[in-house]
This record gives sequence, C-alpha cells and structure tokens, in this order.
Amino acid sequence: MSKFDAVTIAEQLRAQSRAQRKPRTYLQRRSVLDTCAFEILELDKAGCTVGEIRFWLETTKRMQVHRTTVQRWLHTNRLTPL
Repeated sequence: MSKFDAVTIAEQLRAQSRAQRKPRTYLQRRSVLDTCAFEILELDKAGCTVGEIRFWLETTKRMQVHRTTVQRWLHTNRLTPL
C-alpha cells in the first residue's frame, strides 16, 4: 500500500488552481461598448466622428466613456478599416 503524501497533493491542487485563475488578456475582456456594438458601427458607417459617437453614448445610453476608448473600440471592431 502506498503512503498518502498530503504535501505533494496540495502542491498539485494549488498548481491547478493557479492555472484556472489566469487573468484574461486585454483582447479577451468584454467592453461596455459591446452591448451596443451594432449602433456604434452603424453610426461609424454613417460618417459620425468619434466625439459624436461618444456624445450619443452619453446622452442616449447613459454611458460615461472617454473619446479614446471609443476610438480604440472602433479600431478593434471595424469590419473595414478607413
């Protein structure tokens, strides 16, 4: 009969826990802007500037986002680059 080694098993369990708790990378994170992606992309196609889209988000969707956040989101999610 083999001897039970609690220390070795505990180390293995901790290693598994660390692997499961890996932080998500930036690209895997969800954005607040993803909830209204269709509208933002349509406004972009219609020729709205980033500032106008940010103003629309603030007034209609009650989202406080910075202009550069919208700009980065558009850069990542545009189907055809300008």
